[in-house]
Amino acid sequence: MLQILLIQGITFGLSPFLFALGDDIFADFIAGVQFLPTTIMMVHLCPTGSEGASYAMFTTVNNCAMGMASALSTNLLGIWDVSKETMIGGDLSGMTKLTLLTTALQTSGLLFVRLLPNTKDDLAKLHADYYSGSRIGGFIFLSITLASVLWAVTVHLLNIIAPGWSGES
Repeated sequence: MLQILLIQGITFGLSPFLFALGDDIFADFIAGVQFLPTTIMMVHLCPTGSEGASYAMFTTVNNCAMGMASALSTNLLGIWDVSKETMIGGDLSGMTKLTLLTTALQTSGLLFVRLLPNTKDDLAKLHADYYSGSRIGGFIFLSITLASVLWAVTVHLLNIIAPGWSGES
């Protein structure tokens, strides 16, 4: 909602810069609040003695997801007209629609909250099941992580080398 307010110029008397800065701080705070409980739960699932490696893996996945989110949002720029000329002309509808879409995508993870363990017993059961291991699961995990990194790097390099390659102005 803060992004939509900023796009519409409703900043409650603050300069747009300060309002955007506060919005960014709020978003970083929410990301931190979201990441910490997930990390604590995941550390309880990892084998004893592997907590550091598990934390590194979870952090890598989080960082890959952030890079992938940025790359995907670049590809979404062509859906609605968000060109500089359109925005200077006063038509901010494309930016508003794009912000609503990306917000819906970001919050779609809430649909999976019910899959999290509810009690310590559920977490212990999940921990016991975790030790069975899976080479296929590991391969899928590493493949997705590597593909995400490669895609994000490719998109970001294309943004530098060939601006506008994905159709946006």
